[in-house]
Amino acid sequence: MMTTRTMATLAVAIATLVCGTAWAGETVTYTGSGTYVSSQLTMGLGNGGTVFGARNESVATISTSPPTLLFGKCMGLGLITGDDYTADVYCTFRANEQDSFDVKAKTESKGGTAEIIGGSGKWAGATGTARMKRTSQAENGGTYTFELEITTP
Repeated sequence: MMTTRTMATLAVAIATLVCGTAWAGETVTYTGSGTYVSSQLTMGLGNGGTVFGARNESVATISTSPPTLLFGKCMGLGLITGDDYTADVYCTFRANEQDSFDVKAKTESKGGTAEIIGGSGKWAGATGTARMKRTSQAENGGTYTFELEITTP
């Protein structure tokens, strides 16, 4: 026979499971590739370093069903010292008038991290991670591949 305490514990466990499932959201992994065009401003520092501001616009395909085009804009500010650099970058990617998501990245010469920081439409309130890899680079642009893991509420 169950005691009141056992029944209460079981009820809390079931409620936690049901609520946790209902509020966990959906996580989807997307992949794709794109091209970008960039512009950059630089300012030399007295200590030999260089501050740079960069802006780029991109077009990418994303692995939705059917595949969708994303239009992206990014802006960042960074510091170059010798062979090393660091930068903080913010991007927004739009699939259409309603659906977009935003990314915040911290990059450095040895790698970087990126996180999804919200969006609109089907990506409203989104969180997650982003991994991007440059596949080619020219003076004012290049190509890249990406993998996004986006969780929506």
